[in-house]
Amino acid sequence: MELSARYYDGRTSQACDVRLSFFMDDSISLLGEGVSLRFRLSELNIADRLGNTPRSIDLPNGGKCEVADNDALDAVLAQHRLVQKGDLLHRLESRLIYVVIAVVVTGVFSWGTISYGIPWFAEHAAYALPHSVDRQLGQGTLKVLDRTLFSGSRLDEAHRAVLQQRFTEVTAGLPDGDTYRLVFRHSDKVGANAFALPSGIVVVTDALVELSGSDDEVIAVLAHEVGHLEHRHSLRMVMQDSAVALVVATVTGDPFSSSTLAAALPTILVHARYSREFETEADDYAYDFLVSHQIPTRAFADMLTRLGGEGETSAAEAFLSSHPGTRERLQRFRASAPVVRARPHSTDVE
Repeated sequence: MELSARYYDGRTSQACDVRLSFFMDDSISLLGEGVSLRFRLSELNIADRLGNTPRSIDLPNGGKCEVADNDALDAVLAQHRLVQKGDLLHRLESRLIYVVIAVVVTGVFSWGTISYGIPWFAEHAAYALPHSVDRQLGQGTLKVLDRTLFSGSRLDEAHRAVLQQRFTEVTAGLPDGDTYRLVFRHSDKVGANAFALPSGIVVVTDALVELSGSDDEVIAVLAHEVGHLEHRHSLRMVMQDSAVALVVATVTGDPFSSSTLAAALPTILVHARYSREFETEADDYAYDFLVSHQIPTRAFADMLTRLGGEGETSAAEAFLSSHPGTRERLQRFRASAPVVRARPHSTDVE
């Protein structure tokens, strides 16, 4: 059996047409202008078939042939009982049903990776990172925010001292509670907002304190943010949004890509939208704290309502964008305690 092919001698880029002749003694000859070669079939490296693309045959002398007629070459190989590893792949890609199955499997795998795989790796990588990385990320992020969005707090100093003292109650007894700290900032751009940085810094804006009806409402929000810290949500979120950083962190355990995370954190934390799972975990922490300290759980629901948690128009839309207030969350905190009237902010440490 003979086949047409293009021959390259491996020394120049020029090609010439040759005829490949296959013999029953499992040998092959190449004949063309200035070409007369003969090899054993076992000496050849024949590429697997991939659709109808030309297939290459590597020769022992460093040259190669390209064969365009894949069907004829397959027939020769079958006649000489040479099985190609790519035969199965070729048959699969040639059948529509197998292509459809492959697309579906790929889609399901991709969905599973994004929905479950990356969050799982992000959680384990976040807990594996040393706290020095957390501190570096948090401090760097706060510096960026202070340069771009924040200025010093304008709240009464005595009132800030009260909230600082009550914040220590939220963090008391936690493994890393002594590293958590509360900072107040003023911002005309961010509005009523509060969020936690990976380093353990909880930022609360003047607008949120001024919007609240009582210190209990502020403390309820701060407990929610400490819940995010305890579960390392901000770090997990930014790692989920940075696949490269996630892989590096998981493999090395001490990523040099922390600068990449630091660059992304300011935007992500201010405009973040935590997943329902993260919000539920932070809510659980706030709920347990309020109950254990005999603070009406309704304080958190009232604060969310002030922020527009049930759809009311509010100047605090920034907080809602990062802390989606659903009716289910409000009902949970309202159902656990009687209605409590808003009281004036206290200036005495309780």
